[in-house]
Amino acid sequence: MTGDDTRRDASLAQLRERLQAGQREIRTTYLASNDDGAMLAARCALIDELLLELWHMQEMPDSLALSAVGGYGRGELYPASDVDLLILLHEVPDEALTAKLETLVGRFWDIGLEIGHSVRTVAECLNEAERDITVQTALIEARLLTGDASLFRKFEVGLRASL
Repeated sequence: MTGDDTRRDASLAQLRERLQAGQREIRTTYLASNDDGAMLAARCALIDELLLELWHMQEMPDSLALSAVGGYGRGELYPASDVDLLILLHEVPDEALTAKLETLVGRFWDIGLEIGHSVRTVAECLNEAERDITVQTALIEARLLTGDASLFRKFEVGLRASL
């Protein structure tokens, strides 16, 4: 194991512990307050923070956009819900980018996140939304987390125009 592997594994372990500790704190706060809105917002904030950190750790290209979709996109991430993500691309990825994306998704799972994800171009998103109302509904609630804001805006405009 190289020094980089050791540092990466330690970073992933720290993120996993932060996720677990954060979820325990959210649960404790909820049990004391019974404020479901605050619990949902706190869970989204925790997951946002961890995803952004992993995205930057993996040195993802600035040309991509990471977005939350579905309930997570609208800021309602229930404790038993999976974390639905859309990674937007300008074009179909080459082998190197595909490998980088696969590693990223694996890291999400490594820290304990249960994710549902798609990796698509804007055109692919629009085609899927046209064919499947459940996809369309999830995409309507998309929220940019990080990355290329102009790509995300192009996606939003295209999606709205297709409704």
